[in-house]
Amino acid sequence: MSGIDDLMAEANDRWADAKRRAQGVEDNGLGEAVKTYYTRYIPAGFFILVAAGTIGATLAFPGTPERLPTFLTFGFLLGFLGALIGGLVHNAKKVAPAVKFGRIDVLLSLENEEKKQVRRQIAGKGPIDPEHLSVSRAAAVQLRKGLATQLLLAPLYPLIFIPQVMNSALRGDSLFAWLMAIGVGVIAAGVGFLVRDFRRAGRFLAHTAERAAPGNAPF
Repeated sequence: MSGIDDLMAEANDRWADAKRRAQGVEDNGLGEAVKTYYTRYIPAGFFILVAAGTIGATLAFPGTPERLPTFLTFGFLLGFLGALIGGLVHNAKKVAPAVKFGRIDVLLSLENEEKKQVRRQIAGKGPIDPEHLSVSRAAAVQLRKGLATQLLLAPLYPLIFIPQVMNSALRGDSLFAWLMAIGVGVIAAGVGFLVRDFRRAGRFLAHTAERAAPGNAPF
């Protein structure tokens, strides 16, 4: 029995360490910060920069209409750079202050199987463990913060390839155009998974808010 007792004591120590790291970790509006970026700053910034870049290139290098895809590429590049800088600024100014992240991964002390159990709870694929709910909620907050940062930047990368697809198609290089289009689709699918996991973590926090301390409920 001493062996089992030792294992239980080690497990309790691991969870106790995780609970200490989970203290103070809170989501104070990550969802709203990401939503604001996509509903306000992307429409107001990216599309304006694309149009300005395209028009500016057309005026600076006048030519035949066949050169329009090249000018559009310049516009997309300008929009990409603007959105990239804007995303980094928004992450620092709006996303980071919307969460109390903690200095260390709350799951660091847990074994792989224990980490999997926590992640399954967050994903809605496993029963909620009320004894270690504070750890699971803190892990969900940290996961959500990482996903929020990726969501500000990852969707921009397909935009840099879209003009390449157009140029290749207009040149008659259909194979390269199809390969680029497939690459854009793969990246877009990856972004879809990021959105799914971000929303799952948010639903987990909302669902468990009543079981946790009032201060842990996400806004």
